[in-house]
Amino acid sequence: MILKQLKVNNGMLNDTTNCYIIQEEQSKEAIVVDPGGDCDKIIEMLDILEANLKYIYLTHCHGDHIGALKELKNKKGGKILIHRFDAEGLYDKNISLTDYIGIDEINLEADSRVDDDDSIHIGKLEFKIIHTPGHTAGR
Repeated sequence: MILKQLKVNNGMLNDTTNCYIIQEEQSKEAIVVDPGGDCDKIIEMLDILEANLKYIYLTHCHGDHIGALKELKNKKGGKILIHRFDAEGLYDKNISLTDYIGIDEINLEADSRVDDDDSIHIGKLEFKIIHTPGHTAGR
């Protein structure tokens, strides 16, 4: 397994969000977690890894975690995954708070909604969803 942590500019003045890329080495399948900004930086790392982007996983729907979502999806594909309780925030700026950090409306639908105890697979790797609400309904 390859794990890369990228600090991406999330649109707020001099502020960053942690974005993660996880890749299963044999299949080259990858998941990007929380593409909060700096899409070119994320794509550059995916290209260096020669990654096949399978999923874009959002821990929650706030703008500082989804800022590069639309561009990443358009350029690299991958299915958008988010907890079902946070999915509405992908098309409701009052929930995502994107206006506050100057991000255009994302207005995308998740490809799949996840629930507690679901599993995600990339190559031979398996990840279990653990629902931890609090910061938002889904997280």
